[in-house]
Amino acid sequence: MKKWISLLSVLALWGCNTENPSDKSEPQETAESTMESSSQSETVAEESAPEPEVPEEKRISFVGVGDNLIHDNIIWAAETPEGSYDFSHMYDNIAADVENADLAFLNQETIFAGPDYPYAGYPSFNTPEQLGHNMVDLGFDLVNGATNHTLDFGADGATYALNFWDQFDEVLYTGAFLTEEDSYVIPTIERDGVTFSFLAYTYGTNGIEPDTDWRINYFDEEKIRYDVAQAKEVSDVVIVSAHWGDEDTTEVNEFQRYYGQLFADLEVDVVIGTHPHVIQPIEWLKGENGNDTLVVWSLGNLLAHALADKNTLGGMVSFDFVVTEEGTTIENVLFRPTVSHFTYHYNDNGRLKRKFKIYYLDDYTDELGAEHGLNEYEGIAVSPANYQAQVDAVIPSEYLIQ
Repeated sequence: MKKWISLLSVLALWGCNTENPSDKSEPQETAESTMESSSQSETVAEESAPEPEVPEEKRISFVGVGDNLIHDNIIWAAETPEGSYDFSHMYDNIAADVENADLAFLNQETIFAGPDYPYAGYPSFNTPEQLGHNMVDLGFDLVNGATNHTLDFGADGATYALNFWDQFDEVLYTGAFLTEEDSYVIPTIERDGVTFSFLAYTYGTNGIEPDTDWRINYFDEEKIRYDVAQAKEVSDVVIVSAHWGDEDTTEVNEFQRYYGQLFADLEVDVVIGTHPHVIQPIEWLKGENGNDTLVVWSLGNLLAHALADKNTLGGMVSFDFVVTEEGTTIENVLFRPTVSHFTYHYNDNGRLKRKFKIYYLDDYTDELGAEHGLNEYEGIAVSPANYQAQVDAVIPSEYLIQ
């Protein structure tokens, strides 16, 4: 093409010379000069030719936290003088990281069954919906609704929670559904032109049967295969929330292994595990097509009033989705341990209450450990060193801040 442009330039200049008598005296010199100038232009054009385009890279940051397990004492600690609730101060130390992430995942372990039922903790949890407002204000936009407590107050409680979360356009709350049609719709959210699917499943609902066979997503291989296939049709990245595993053990069980491998074989990008109330390992699983799936088996408890230090230890996982024309990779995987800290105090009426606050373990001090409500309870010694020892025994070192 450049040669054709040069030749046309020469012919154009020759045409101009026939019209200008002053140029006719030295046509050869003018032609040579024109050819030389054209050759120089061609060389400059070649030198300034743009480099081949590098595929555009999009980097979307993700953070995820574990079980938001709201016991009675946490509800009481959130009471305000006006008779409402405010949980926001309990999350102050993680607020910036949640807000700054492009995507933030929360396992809302306990249901918002509404004011027609008493607000309560274990065994049938009903959490004040003000907590939901606080979580939205923090910046959580992916919320798991498929837990073993979703049906603690039956279909009515689940429906109230679904209607509550449905008012927030910026939040995907999934795993439970208002209608059968909803149960077949793949929830998606977009960031920087990249579409993410968000699927959620639970192992069970504490023996409480749903009112329909579509109200809640249970682990079911046929259903999962269908959902993931549909998700891959409508999105660039597939995220799964998996409510699974045995409580109070850091060991991954056979059920988790089976479905974790299924998700890998189906080319899910990442699986975030919840429910055991203790941390479990982080692992890459190889899918049958050679892909790698990131599996966080359990993030432990984010906030809880527990009677064992292992149940007050959780973590925030963070990483980047790196999306190019060639596909999606996950980079910079990091596990940052958290502590659900609480202390005792008495209010003005002499009522014993507790104060709750989430801390990152790297900000937790010996002084805070000495104040923890579990310290010296049944021989428990709460300290940063003891928490760190638990983390080191479970989480591979390459995912920890060194």
